[in-house]
Amino acid sequence: MHSEPKRKGDLQSLVDGTLTEADARALLESWRWPNGIVCPLPHCGGSGAYRIEGKAKKLKSGRMQGPRSLYKCKACKRQFSVTKGTIFEDSKVPLRTWLIVMYRMCSSKKGVSARQIGREFGLTPESAWFLCHRVRHAMRDQDTTPLSGIVEANETWIGGRPRGHRLHRAAAIHRAKYKGEKSPRTIDMERKTPVFGIRERGGRVRVMPMPGITQHQVERKLLENLLRGKTRLITDEHKYYHWISGAFPHDVIRHNSEYVRGDIHTQGIESFWSILKRGIIGTYHHVDAGYLGPYTAEFAFRHNTREITDAERFRALIGQIEGRVDWYLGKQASASASE
Repeated sequence: MHSEPKRKGDLQSLVDGTLTEADARALLESWRWPNGIVCPLPHCGGSGAYRIEGKAKKLKSGRMQGPRSLYKCKACKRQFSVTKGTIFEDSKVPLRTWLIVMYRMCSSKKGVSARQIGREFGLTPESAWFLCHRVRHAMRDQDTTPLSGIVEANETWIGGRPRGHRLHRAAAIHRAKYKGEKSPRTIDMERKTPVFGIRERGGRVRVMPMPGITQHQVERKLLENLLRGKTRLITDEHKYYHWISGAFPHDVIRHNSEYVRGDIHTQGIESFWSILKRGIIGTYHHVDAGYLGPYTAEFAFRHNTREITDAERFRALIGQIEGRVDWYLGKQASASASE
């Protein structure tokens, strides 16, 4: 008869659901301040702070607020908690729920929807959606060093599937050809959002949604993100890359006749596109163009940390929670935050 396995640490209790709210707060404190408490308030950063045990109180709304675990800085004389200055700040969602959702998003290869999170944790759709977007904000790429080595560049279009029955579409295409009407294929492409991606061979990937993609935009992103003198660029035959050969050694794979020629191919970035599209179609079903940036950042974060375990990926994400999300998470703010 097999015995129950022994606990393997804090992450084990996080996964098996036995983590309490007090445990979650203590766990976050030990991760955020491994060398002692540091004041997170702007223009302070003092290391001298002591704990204040707050009391439970009744809010104006009639809801009871439990005792808060606060600290007071000896330098600036202000109070703060472990969530101050992080994506968790000013959230009524329990910290335990935050950590479990973050672990789920780190370990799910094709993502987890806000609706699923809402059903599992009893959150409203709005709260679950905003929670997931705060986590995606922390997943944004914070490594600004240029990519180098063999680099694959490619673009894709993300959007809905072609609409209408195939026979009706075929008739409409035939009619558009002879009557000068807009083709269904053109209408489908106008609904989609272009996304540009750069991937190191066996390394990192960077993804950038580009509504209204142009050759100038592609060239500018390549010059900004690639290290000159140490990069060999591989692309397909698209016109976006015709003039980049003057800046980097450039090999072209012509997809109208071949897909691999020696070590010249774009299979790595295309593999990433397949995972991204499977996640959007199978998990999220639809992503508005204005919110596409955070979703691509989520998939890029998991790809760039694919060589480590889920627990290590979760710890890496905890290291990126700094920065309060104090903007309204609308389309424009979401898009600007992903750039």
